[in-house]
Amino acid sequence: MLIHKESIQKLINNHKDDIETLNLIKNCLSSFGEYHARIYKMETWLSMYGYHNMPKEDYQNDMTGLDKSRSVAHNTVISNIGILNRLCDQNNISPVYEGIVSVERPHRVEIADAVLAYVEEIVTQRRK
Repeated sequence: MLIHKESIQKLINNHKDDIETLNLIKNCLSSFGEYHARIYKMETWLSMYGYHNMPKEDYQNDMTGLDKSRSVAHNTVISNIGILNRLCDQNNISPVYEGIVSVERPHRVEIADAVLAYVEEIVTQRRK
């Protein structure tokens, strides 16, 4: 499953004069980047630290905090995809994400993959 950029753009176009809804859309989309950033922060930290260079308790506490932060960001993304899909439905637009929106596996992982691919595509195709 993919995130449909066309549906997002149609939502934006339909609400171009509605600042409140545009802000809601912006906040939903911003959570995609936040999730990406939390994964990057955790993976970078994991590559740098371990029991060999910090006390075990500090390592476990830091790791738990980073993992919780990533999980919260992931749950936020899942909720926000649900919001975007409801907005699409209200506007007779194809869903932003056509898969099952759920915090249960494997749907959780599929949503994560779709969001990360979307963020990567946006970054890759940015205006120069």
